[in-house]
Amino acid sequence: MKKVLHLFICLIGLTAFASASPNSDVKPYPLDRCIVSDEKLGSMGEPVVFVYQDQEIKLCCKACRKDFDAEPQKYLEKIKNNGADAKKAVTSEGQSSGGTVVRLTVDGLVCNFCASNITKTFSKLPEISAVYVNLAAKTVLLELKSGQKLPEEKAKEIVTEAGFNLREINYPKESFDSIKVTLKKNSNSK
Repeated sequence: MKKVLHLFICLIGLTAFASASPNSDVKPYPLDRCIVSDEKLGSMGEPVVFVYQDQEIKLCCKACRKDFDAEPQKYLEKIKNNGADAKKAVTSEGQSSGGTVVRLTVDGLVCNFCASNITKTFSKLPEISAVYVNLAAKTVLLELKSGQKLPEEKAKEIVTEAGFNLREINYPKESFDSIKVTLKKNSNSK
């Protein structure tokens, strides 16, 4: 019995040592945002961290793991491009280079999980280049790819199926980035 207990303790020690030793083959995660939702890491609590094919992966929440697991190569490619796919609509000056901006006023957005859910849903649409959700303003801001359109019925259907109520749709003249900055400033001043 003592030998079995000693062997068990040794195995636990070796397992702890192996997991504590850094694997030099693992490439560190290069971004400060979730590769799936583009949410800032830490905005939804402690990031989900794991290694996939020798690449460290960091996600904003557990819900993003399901999307990652469904299409890992897509997200590994984004990491390889250092997030370029997530940022391709922004030029070097930081100004938006996309198309039409759509501002949705949505009732029922109350938490980061709501924001993440609706961000992921709209981000999957081929006509969308960027999504920003501001809970305080009950706003979902969309930037369409150049030359693309998003039918109002489709936007309403997506919002309703996500469990929210679409109160208003408008098409501001300001750029996506300038509206986003204004919304953030107004939220921080409250």
